[in-house]
Amino acid sequence: MTEEPNDILLDAEFDVQAIIRYRWVSLIPVACFIVTIPFVLIAALVYKFALEHIVRSWSATLTSRSLIVRKGIFTKIEKTIPLEKITDLGSTQGPIMRRLDLKQLTVETAGQSSGAAGGALISLIGIRDTDEFRRRVLAQRDLTSSAPSSPGPAINGSSDAGLDEIAATLLRIESSLDRLASRDSKD
Repeated sequence: MTEEPNDILLDAEFDVQAIIRYRWVSLIPVACFIVTIPFVLIAALVYKFALEHIVRSWSATLTSRSLIVRKGIFTKIEKTIPLEKITDLGSTQGPIMRRLDLKQLTVETAGQSSGAAGGALISLIGIRDTDEFRRRVLAQRDLTSSAPSSPGPAINGSSDAGLDEIAATLLRIESSLDRLASRDSKD
């Protein structure tokens, strides 16, 4: 049975340009993924060879009075943080880090600007036995801050004798200044 042209009520019209634009837009994520695959492979190769050297350049050394952190291959960075300036050692572990058994240790100090990225002066990731390292740094900090500070070197072997000598010198300076001031007022 054939229909007569008079029986047609509505013919659908297709917006060809809109369809083409839609298909192009839907191809963009796919194209990006396909285009980025070579870059991801190159980045993976660079990571394979470069990251090992980069991580081997990192070191964190606890001394009796400071924490020394070194990083970098091309740009060498060394920071010496006096233990008495350390206010906190934060430990962070996200879900991916937990799965890889990694922790990030952040060192915060007194006097650092609060606007610093992440609020930490130094950030270290992947220290083996991070909790033990953190505990030892904080214990050494507490030991250092609780130790009485040693007085400066004594002058002439005795601090009282040194103070007496300083006081005598100040008196001589004061009398010399008084003489100069009285001589200037006479002129």
